[in-house]
Amino acid sequence: MSMLAIWKNSNRLGKYDAHFLLKIADLLEVGFTLQQSLIFLLEQYDVLKEKDKATYLQMVREGVSLSLILKAMGFRSAIVIQVSLAEIHGEVLKNLRESSAYLKHLRKTSSKLIKSLQYPILLVTIFIAILIALNFTVIPQFKNLYIAMGTESRGIVSVLIAMLESLPYILGVALLASIIALFTTASILRIKDVSKKSRILASIPVFGFYFKGYQTFRFSREFGYLLNNGLEVKEILDLFIHQEISPYLQLISKKIESSLMDGNSLSDALAGMEMLDEKLSIFVSHGEQNSSVGKELIMFSEYTLERLIMRIENTTRRIQPIVFLILGILIICLYLIIVLPIFQMMSEI
Repeated sequence: MSMLAIWKNSNRLGKYDAHFLLKIADLLEVGFTLQQSLIFLLEQYDVLKEKDKATYLQMVREGVSLSLILKAMGFRSAIVIQVSLAEIHGEVLKNLRESSAYLKHLRKTSSKLIKSLQYPILLVTIFIAILIALNFTVIPQFKNLYIAMGTESRGIVSVLIAMLESLPYILGVALLASIIALFTTASILRIKDVSKKSRILASIPVFGFYFKGYQTFRFSREFGYLLNNGLEVKEILDLFIHQEISPYLQLISKKIESSLMDGNSLSDALAGMEMLDEKLSIFVSHGEQNSSVGKELIMFSEYTLERLIMRIENTTRRIQPIVFLILGILIICLYLIIVLPIFQMMSEI
């Protein structure tokens, strides 16, 4: 699953997706059946179109599994696969609460990122507009004055004017580079060879950290739950290999299965997995010694999710001051470009 898919909103419930999962868990906890809970809740959300409600209610009455209903409602594949596996290992109630918290964290972090960027983006837009206006009005006027006076700009004035004239080209190159990066990422995500795609994604600076972190979180969490509920490693791998929601989970499981067949331990198999956090094998090795691999995996999944959220929040906090600092320097330069030539020409008179 790509990082783009991680951040994409649920198709039908929008911002109420986390609330929906939490309410299902609440109703199940007080004794409602899953069918009763879904029938009651689907009627409560006005954001759902009547046609969609009818479709989902029909699925509920036909006994379709919760994971398939969530998939039809447009929930992220990450949530769908977690619920589908929870239906097997029996931790549906706990999983729904954790998935709800996960979606809330995701939306909260996304909101912080947008808020931290929207004001700087507005300032950058205003700055670019001023920059374009100066290049087409003020700078040509100063050049004409210099020519009329038979002199030319010198020192810092000439440097600032040259910088002002070159900034639109620099911004154009930056914009072009961003567009190329966007199209390159989209091309990588369309690669059908999952092994090749995962290698590329894991090697991309910054993005690779989040990709590996997310795959580690999902694998360790689900593998740990299944182990804790009595399934054997071979059974879990077989389950992961035959699910069709996450090709990355399939790939990881196939590689682990192949390594185990060569006589390696689970920790050794995980140690060579390039799309997983290298620390995961250390936790599993410790769990193998204490016969608590499932517990260690769940613990590591929680640690990984916390680390991902902390990294995003720290990045968000740093972006705004850096953007403001750059803008402040550029605005001072614009002021000097307007004022200094005037003083320079006055000294020539």
